[in-house]
Amino acid sequence: MSLAWRACECGAGVCVLESDKVVGGLAKTIREDGYCMDVGPHSFFSEDTQIVNTVLALFHGALKPCQRRVKFYYRGKYLNYPLTAFSVLFQMGIWSGIRSAMSFLKCKMFPRKRARADSGDETVEEWALNSFGEHLYRTFFKPYTEQFWKVSCADLSSRSIPFHTRTNFANTLRMLLKRRYTDGTSLVEREMLPTYYPDSGFGEIAEAIADAARKAGADIRLGCRVVGVERLRGGLVRVSYECDGGRKEIEGSHLVSTIPLNQFVKMLTPPVPAEVLAAAGRLDYRSLVALGMVTEKQHILRCAYIYVLNRPYNRISEMNEFSPSTSPRGNNILVVEMPCLKGSPAWNASADELFNMCIGSLSEDGFIAPGDVERLLLIKEPCAYPIYRKDYATNLNRVLDYLGGSEGISTLGRAGEFMYMDVDICMRRAFDFAARLLSGYQPVS
Repeated sequence: MSLAWRACECGAGVCVLESDKVVGGLAKTIREDGYCMDVGPHSFFSEDTQIVNTVLALFHGALKPCQRRVKFYYRGKYLNYPLTAFSVLFQMGIWSGIRSAMSFLKCKMFPRKRARADSGDETVEEWALNSFGEHLYRTFFKPYTEQFWKVSCADLSSRSIPFHTRTNFANTLRMLLKRRYTDGTSLVEREMLPTYYPDSGFGEIAEAIADAARKAGADIRLGCRVVGVERLRGGLVRVSYECDGGRKEIEGSHLVSTIPLNQFVKMLTPPVPAEVLAAAGRLDYRSLVALGMVTEKQHILRCAYIYVLNRPYNRISEMNEFSPSTSPRGNNILVVEMPCLKGSPAWNASADELFNMCIGSLSEDGFIAPGDVERLLLIKEPCAYPIYRKDYATNLNRVLDYLGGSEGISTLGRAGEFMYMDVDICMRRAFDFAARLLSGYQPVS
């Protein structure tokens, strides 16, 4: 949507085909009878001042900054998030802190042999053991990472750890001691940035961008599912899509796809080579199920959201802590996110079945009891996160190299580029892509 907005401002004719009934993708908000629930939820923050100012301008000063309030719920204790040296040494318990410190010193004195992180061959296991030591890896990073990705740490590339998260214990210790380091913004620093959240859900940002794109001339068609892409002579592209029970076509000089790569290559005509199709088939995406529980309880988490270990879910969010306008007066929504793979029991479960999977742990931890829940809301996203297996780079490069040689076709976004990134990075990449694509563009009068 950011690309459509910027392209229209440059005078290009743009048609957006959105398969959903609302805009936003993973950044959308679903709304039912006054209840507003995000796929997450999210909050907006960035060190990119241009992106921040662009979003704030859409709301004409209505968005006010606040500090993010996030914790890690670990063995009945609230830890700082991101994990800091203070958390490890003091919040996790004295004996755990001593063992973590000794293990950390050992890994620094006797580092393990590891692949280069930028080669794509370094695994999460190698990165974590060399960054934090054996104890913290076994008790914290390994169980959480494997709970989140549903893949062994030994089979995951260290690229699974977002760029801003790839800081180590020494860096968080420097942050604790107020010493700045210069290898880029760490997750600790990034989490300290002011954050913004619209009144009725994060999806307001995507909706505002869509409104700006429409005003600039974009044709945005909702409920339109792309089923085929044909490359024509002269660099034109014909897109077939299903909408309102029928099949339609549209042609253009350039197609930008945000469809997951392993699905997109199957839509192309002429068909892609067998080795490209096979490489795309080895690119997996992790799914997400978000269950919202409507309740009258307030201030349940003591913060906006918490990460948890050894539960059916990996994150719990409280919508009223983002904005009380996300529910009718006197109500609240507690959201649990369940990482899963498409076709798994969690993915196939109904809202009631998911509730039964989760309520025991939620009640045991003192958050919410079965009788507190009045209504359920459910969101399922089949391709929420690209899974960086340790051999992903070879397969991804083969697919992208092939698509890069296809005139008039590009891919963009988290699913389209197979890149784990936040909303602000998606916007930045869209704006930069528009600048490259339209650098010599002359609008037709």
